[in-house]
Amino acid sequence: MSGNIIANTDPAIRAVVHSNDLLKQLEDGFLPEGLTRDVSDFGDGTLLQIPTIGQMPLHDIAESEDTPLSPMDTGTVTMQITEHKGTGGYVSDELKENGYKAAAVEAEIVPQSLRAIAEAYETDMLSQQSVQTASDPNEYNGVAHRILASGTSSVLALDDIAYLKLAFDAANVPDEGRILILPPIAEMTLNSAVGAQAFTNNPMFEGMVGEGFVKNRKFLRNIFGFDLWVSNRLPDAVAESITATGILPPVGATNDHVAGMKIGVAMCVADDTTKPFMNAWRRQPRVEGDRNVSKRRDEFHVTARWGFGSQRLETLATLALSSTAY
Repeated sequence: MSGNIIANTDPAIRAVVHSNDLLKQLEDGFLPEGLTRDVSDFGDGTLLQIPTIGQMPLHDIAESEDTPLSPMDTGTVTMQITEHKGTGGYVSDELKENGYKAAAVEAEIVPQSLRAIAEAYETDMLSQQSVQTASDPNEYNGVAHRILASGTSSVLALDDIAYLKLAFDAANVPDEGRILILPPIAEMTLNSAVGAQAFTNNPMFEGMVGEGFVKNRKFLRNIFGFDLWVSNRLPDAVAESITATGILPPVGATNDHVAGMKIGVAMCVADDTTKPFMNAWRRQPRVEGDRNVSKRRDEFHVTARWGFGSQRLETLATLALSSTAY
C-alpha cells in the first residue's frame, strides 16, 4: 500500500517561500541639525561673500606725540555652491503586475533616495575640516588646533580632550556649544577605560560600565566641556607631518598623521556667529515623479544642490586618531 510522500509528490511543494517582510539595510543616525550657519537666503548666484573686520591695533605713545592712526583689518569669507547630487529609480508595470512586493519596493525608492542625499550632505559637512592648513599646527594664540591623539598607537586619551579645551579657551571660544565628533572606535577606547576603572573616583562617569558611553549616536556625558558625538562619516586623514610649536608638547617634535587615520572634529556651535562653517541650499532635496508611457513605468527623481564655506576657523579643531587601535 503506497501513499503520497515527498519523493513522489514534489510538484506540490513550494521550492521557495517568500516572507511578507521586506528586510532593509541597517542604518545609522544623523548628527543634529544646526551645526553650521545656514545662509540659504542669500538669493541667487553660487558664491556668497561676507565682509569681516578685525581689531584695532594699540600703540604706546609718549607725551605730546600724535596718536597713531591705523586702518582696521578687513577681509571676506566665502560660501560657494559646489554640490549637485541626484538619484532615483523606477518600477515597471510588468513588475507591479507580477511582483507581490512591487508596492513595497516602490514605496522605498524616495525615502532611500532622500537618505542617500542626507548621507552625502553630512559627509561633505564633516569633510570641511580640510580647510585647515595641512602640515601645520594651525595655532591661535599660541595653541595648536590640529593635533594628533596622544595615546599609544595614536589612540584617544582624556588628555587630548583636555587639550582641546585649552585650545578653545586660548582662542576665546565661548564655553557654550562645544562639541566633539569622534569615530565609533574612540567610544570603544573610553568604554575600555571605564572597564579598567579609570574613572572610579569621578562621579560624572558613574553608570558607564553598565550602559557604555554612547546612546543614539550621542555620548551620554559631557567631558571637559565638550558634548561628544559619534559618526561613521568622519573623513580619513591624509599623510602629513606637523612640527609641534607653542604649547603643543613636545615642542619641536614631529606629529605624523598617517593615511587611514580618522579625523575627529571639535567645533563651537553656540550661535551663528561662532560656528566655523556656513552652508546654503540652492535646491533643497526635491522629489519629482513622472510617468514614462513609452517604457510603461513610474519614475522618481530626487535632486539637491548645496555648498559649504568657512567663516571662523578659531572655533574649529581637529584630532587625528587611529582607526584600528583602541
